[in-house]
Amino acid sequence: MAIGITTRYQGQNLYIADITWADSDTTGDVPHGLIGTPLSVALSPTAQSAATTVCGATTIDATKVTLTKAAGGVGGGAASALRIIVSRPHSMIG
Repeated sequence: MAIGITTRYQGQNLYIADITWADSDTTGDVPHGLIGTPLSVALSPTAQSAATTVCGATTIDATKVTLTKAAGGVGGGAASALRIIVSRPHSMIG
């Protein structure tokens, strides 16, 4: 099963989305749509489960962020959810 992505904000330098995935999912790609490779990716659980707490961004490139759950996070039986914030700060911000 694929991960579910609900976009909350889409800009040229900032992307925010809520991610949901079944317990059996171990990886998922999140296309961010930014104008270049992000400089920052933040993950924040929105529905606490063992699967959410062992999730990380394993690949960050110009088109997507790949999220991966560690083996210990699979098998808990519950779906998990998190918010991802991907940013490429504007040069005026510093």
